[in-house]
Amino acid sequence: MRILALAIIFSASAARAQAPGETEAREPARKSLLSAYLVSVGATSIPIAVGALAAGDREEGPRAAAFGMIGCAALVFGPSAGHWYVGQVVTPGLVMRLGAAGGVVAVAVAYPHDEGPLIVGLMGAVALWETGVIWDAVTLPRAVRRYNKRHELQIAPLVSSASQGPVTGFAIGGEF
Repeated sequence: MRILALAIIFSASAARAQAPGETEAREPARKSLLSAYLVSVGATSIPIAVGALAAGDREEGPRAAAFGMIGCAALVFGPSAGHWYVGQVVTPGLVMRLGAAGGVVAVAVAYPHDEGPLIVGLMGAVALWETGVIWDAVTLPRAVRRYNKRHELQIAPLVSSASQGPVTGFAIGGEF
């Protein structure tokens, strides 16, 4: 038992604290464009793949319906996940896809047995949905650049000693 206690004591690292005002400056966390695209692709494709595998060969039933809803939600919300990664919650592409989903529901409720308006409504919804996906994919680099630019500039309190005594104020630092 003593050997175990000694092993734990000697393997533990020493605790270290810094004096106030001497904390190390941390570089702001930059967001990667590749990570933003991977988040969008993963949030869209992984739920669809899991839903397809879990539903199996069944085309009806509660399990297939539940995973179908998960897949539909991934198609609507997934392409915006890269924008959420950089802090932008509502995008024009998401609004377009939500409008397309709402249009499909409205047409299905209004014309439950008439195929003509349903087909035209579905074609319009697919076009609007695709436009929303492309919009989010094309505007993602700009959103990442905006996030990184917003987090480069930092304002911090400043206390400095001068020949007349301590000087207080604010310091602005960043990359230009």
